[in-house]
Amino acid sequence: METDSTTEKKAVLVDHRAAPRFGIALRLMVEGNEGATHDLSATGLSFASDRSYAVGSQLELVLEFPGNTSPHPLTCEAEVVRATPVGDSFNIAVRLLTPLFNN
Repeated sequence: METDSTTEKKAVLVDHRAAPRFGIALRLMVEGNEGATHDLSATGLSFASDRSYAVGSQLELVLEFPGNTSPHPLTCEAEVVRATPVGDSFNIAVRLLTPLFNN
């Protein structure tokens, strides 16, 4: 029996998130600037922004959940964990300081 001296290595994606994320586009306001979420979980979210935010900075976010007649705003505090440039804008990832809901 022949043995192959090369060993195939496979990349393994490890997800360190504390809660499952759901792809959802919600309008949000942060420091007077409008953005839109990419995804959302009980403990964090990511959003598109025209500006970057420093990792570790704390932000007040106002998420707008759709309603029958008008949006339902929800204000929450968050800490920036990542800011990634994408063209002329940024993808911002934050950890919520108070969970939105129990997972």
